[in-house]
Amino acid sequence: MLAFPRMRGKHQLWSIALCLMAGSLSAAPPETAKTLRNVDAIRKLSYEEARMAPPVQLRVTVTSHLEAGFDAQDNTGGMFFQLDEKDMPELGESVEIWGNVTGGFYGPYVIVDLIEPLGESGTPQQLYFRPDFIQTGLGDNRWMEIEGLLVDVNFPDGKRQGEGLLVTGENELAIRFKNHHRNFEIRKLSRMVGSWVKLRGTGAPLFNDSRQRIGSDLVCSSEMNLEFIEQRKGTPAVTLNEIGRWDSRRTKPGLVQTTAIVTLVEGPNSLIVQAGEAGARVRTLRPHEVNVGQSFIFTGLPQTEGYFVGLRYAQIKEDKEGKVQAEAVPDEAPMSRAQAMLLIQLKGKLLERQGRLLSLQRGDQLITVRIPPLIEADTLPTIGSEIEVTGVKLVEADERGQVRSITVATREMGDLRVLAVPSWWTPQRYLIAILILVTGVLLTLTWSLALKRRVQKQTALIESQLVSNAALEERNRIARELHDTLSQGFSGVGYQLASVKNNLKSDPGRALEKLDTARQMVEHSLAEARDSLSGLRIPAAADSLKFPETTISIARQRCEEVELELAVHDTLEADETILEAETAYACHRILLEAVMNAIRHSGGDRIGFATGGTESELVFCISDNGHGFDPGIKPAGHFGIQGMQERARQIDAELTVDSDSDGTRLTLILPRPTS
Repeated sequence: MLAFPRMRGKHQLWSIALCLMAGSLSAAPPETAKTLRNVDAIRKLSYEEARMAPPVQLRVTVTSHLEAGFDAQDNTGGMFFQLDEKDMPELGESVEIWGNVTGGFYGPYVIVDLIEPLGESGTPQQLYFRPDFIQTGLGDNRWMEIEGLLVDVNFPDGKRQGEGLLVTGENELAIRFKNHHRNFEIRKLSRMVGSWVKLRGTGAPLFNDSRQRIGSDLVCSSEMNLEFIEQRKGTPAVTLNEIGRWDSRRTKPGLVQTTAIVTLVEGPNSLIVQAGEAGARVRTLRPHEVNVGQSFIFTGLPQTEGYFVGLRYAQIKEDKEGKVQAEAVPDEAPMSRAQAMLLIQLKGKLLERQGRLLSLQRGDQLITVRIPPLIEADTLPTIGSEIEVTGVKLVEADERGQVRSITVATREMGDLRVLAVPSWWTPQRYLIAILILVTGVLLTLTWSLALKRRVQKQTALIESQLVSNAALEERNRIARELHDTLSQGFSGVGYQLASVKNNLKSDPGRALEKLDTARQMVEHSLAEARDSLSGLRIPAAADSLKFPETTISIARQRCEEVELELAVHDTLEADETILEAETAYACHRILLEAVMNAIRHSGGDRIGFATGGTESELVFCISDNGHGFDPGIKPAGHFGIQGMQERARQIDAELTVDSDSDGTRLTLILPRPTS
């Protein structure tokens, strides 16, 4: 690879000559090691080719200064060149460069080893770009010209480096002012703010940590590269309700100035302001620390947000005269867009409180009231109180005025005034108190006389209840066993017979296999039913049950019968799932019932079977991607979930069922067995 060290004078010339002689005596270099002679050849390199650092020798014209380098271009395109500031060439200067390409983080650029000035040649012919084309990358490092409204110029760190903002319609382009050799005439640039200007500069790509392009800035290295197209002749001062109205004196969008009082601080760059009977949202260029009630002069660009007009890119200046006022006005139609962005007052009954939102009832309407974070919950009015609310009415509406949402935003605790508190003695509380007194008197009068009789009666009742509970538990146990054996077994038989019907003509052999499988399933289900009816606590097969391997195997078989996908995620070790026979059998039945419910009712095409746990618990989960159901509704004749819950209670496990339109998830959690 041919590389030139940074040297001056005779040593430099000898080094170049020796390198050229060595290159001529050696074999032809590989393609990636050939010296590149123009910018277009560099930009066509792939990322891998650029990382091989091929040498370059270029003649280019300097167009912009940047941090740690400059933009320059030849007649084929523009490129960024990395160079120490002490060697930075002048703007408009023609230079010859020796160096190497590097891949960069977003695209290739050149690391300069040697630079030789060739004299001033002036800036190249600029390209005219639409704002959206600049964001695509067509203008990266290219000398270009673009028109727009200059809305901001800011030099916070000296006179050689600053920032600005150019607005073209709905697009905005950030400007980087940078010059290594001389100061900018900041006053001249500031006088251009608010005017429609023509700006010449180069495009600077923006990219994220994933090497993806996210936009472009404009680099301008001299105030001479900005020219007036339509010079601002003072910023028109208008009232707040006139900021979006037609002005025949303007041919292009421009800044306006208005005076208003801050009624709500939404954030460091967003305010709600009011002047008389007009309100609007103002978005500022830079964060400002303002207080509610202060009067300011706002200078910004009118902006439409749905149905309402506000200001964007605004700069603020304190209004020392305080000419405008803002008073809260009664709102008789709080759910309409009338009096939007104004400070209003309304009365109603406090129905509900959720976080920082209050529900206020006014007739048959419910109004949402937002309280600031500084107000503590225990200082809020009691639910049921009649209150008066003072706040800013925030309305979101589309271009046709269709209201999407309405919120009344309060600013401080003083914006909530209690008019009447609810009485503690409600009719329900009166009734409860009377019942308690009557019950106490009756118990006192009859206790001594009826003690023996009550003891005898209670004893008989307990004996009767024990017998009834035992019979009921046995009946429920048999019902669960029949549901989990016969129901699941015959469901599988049904799927097998359906498959026999499909294969009867096309594949008789396959149909016979399905019939034999169905017969075996019937015999197995009958055997399990006999065990359950014989009065055993659990079937005899539970002693030999391998959990959860057998459960997963049967679930996979059931899913294959109906051509559903079963995704198994088993993270438990074999010794973690050694449970008592009764516990293992109950878990086995619960999980299989969940799988069968998903097959029969979910309508999905995928079922998940996951196991896991913590130090103290074992967790099993069955999920599907079906249409879901309402767990609170219990259809007549269906006892699957009820049976699963009863089994879970018997083994001290927790069973939860969550369902929505994206599917159903059943989770079984039980304590880990102690060793």
